[in-house]
Amino acid sequence: MNGSGRNDSSGFTSIRTDPGTTGESRAVSETLGFVLVFALVTTTIAVTFTFGLGGLEDAQLAERDTNVERAFDVMHDNLRDISRDGVPSRATEIRLAGGTLTLEERTEIRFNGTGWAEDGEYVERTRPIVYRGAGDSAVAYENGAVLVTDGDHGTVLNGPDLLVNDDGIIVSVIRIGGVSRSIAGDRTVLVVGSNADREVVDRPRDTEEVTMEIDSPRASVWERHYEELAAEHSQIRLDDGDTPECEGDGDVTVCFEPGSDAEFLIHQTTIRIEFTD
Repeated sequence: MNGSGRNDSSGFTSIRTDPGTTGESRAVSETLGFVLVFALVTTTIAVTFTFGLGGLEDAQLAERDTNVERAFDVMHDNLRDISRDGVPSRATEIRLAGGTLTLEERTEIRFNGTGWAEDGEYVERTRPIVYRGAGDSAVAYENGAVLVTDGDHGTVLNGPDLLVNDDGIIVSVIRIGGVSRSIAGDRTVLVVGSNADREVVDRPRDTEEVTMEIDSPRASVWERHYEELAAEHSQIRLDDGDTPECEGDGDVTVCFEPGSDAEFLIHQTTIRIEFTD
């Protein structure tokens, strides 16, 4: 026993303890508490960096892609002003945020109608404007539409101008011209579109059927888009390999049937694109 006792006058024995015992116990408790708190903080930081940082990066990439899609939506409206209203030019800001903006090589669209002469085929080539982010994700403006793709999957964010009714069919073709180039980095790029030409293509308007063939790296997205339109309009069909009345050599072949008393028109607009800082 560390203490010693003595009897007082009341008959009780008093105990005198070693004064160092309480201080040592308190020191051990404080050290143990510090170790536990430090271990908890270290574990929290490790978990945050392991799981939270990856989630934060994913959220940043998703927000970047969303902002690019919004910018392409604005560009779609601006270029449509040129096509529909004939305004001289429009400019759209696109923040790259580490991605790449490219004016790609031309894709091709071909039209041919019953009753047209053998050399009456109408061929148009256009340059897609494409933003590529992380992985296989991309946003493209092609022939008046905004297409969002991720590998083999994709969707049409904004469709091209197309009018289908009992009086006829009007197809809009947007021919994008300019020098093929790419810009990458974190800067903001100004995409300037200038009106170069607008016209109604001179082809026989009274025709029973017109085929439109599209050769494009985004053919699967175009095909799904026109499949949805074909479900809404009886005047539109697709070459599915089993329909002899609708055949073509393009990556995607669409057949328009305006009807015997209706017209088929192609409204073509040429827009020159430039990228500036």
